[in-house]
Amino acid sequence: MLVTGNSALAVSDVDKVKEEIEPNIGRMGDSVIVDAEKFDFSDAERKLWLNDHLGNVEKPARLYYEFVKSGTYEEGFSDAVYLDILEINDDGSKNALLEFFTADRQQAANKDNLSNITGNPIIGIYMQGDVVEMNRLTDGHWRYFHKRIKIAISESAKIDDISFDFAGKKVAGEKITITPYVNDPRRKQFEQFADKRYEFIFSKQVPGSLYQIKTIIPDKSGADKEALIEEILTLKNASFSG
Repeated sequence: MLVTGNSALAVSDVDKVKEEIEPNIGRMGDSVIVDAEKFDFSDAERKLWLNDHLGNVEKPARLYYEFVKSGTYEEGFSDAVYLDILEINDDGSKNALLEFFTADRQQAANKDNLSNITGNPIIGIYMQGDVVEMNRLTDGHWRYFHKRIKIAISESAKIDDISFDFAGKKVAGEKITITPYVNDPRRKQFEQFADKRYEFIFSKQVPGSLYQIKTIIPDKSGADKEALIEEILTLKNASFSG
């Protein structure tokens, strides 16, 4: 995720990159509008970008996610993400407010992407920050990483049935895994980070459907080494009103 204090990009450059990414990352970056009913999206694309994640939130609510960054490559941190479902519209869509990180780390969310929504907006903001972070770590270009992630979700994502504990109960879910750079023809340009793995866990049994996003950059110098960078965003609590 984006940590501007350690970034090789100037803050103004970071803001510019984020402005360019935000309209695209949650829509897979397509430059043309496609008919979601006719276009042949992959199962992973549908589960990430098209499913009604918020369909199981039937009244105003606050979803609290905990974020933890750790690893040996650089200093880690923990922070909070709050998704407030403010209104339930007549068509079932939601109007929301998103606070992604706090204080100096806070990442802005486009208000247009928080009105009349059905998908969980945390996914798009997380991936927006991830692309900017890959740009920082590798001195590469965010557009290239954005493209590789898009291709991986479309063509090589793995989906597994899993179970996990939430709110004291065992719930069923699905884990989507992608490794966008493992077979990247340019991986030698950022070899240290090329084995990065992304995991997304969903369940209809948790409010907002998104339970966890995890990214791991392994330390390839030894099997028992701590990860270079590990980031985990996990739903910890959901409170309802009304």
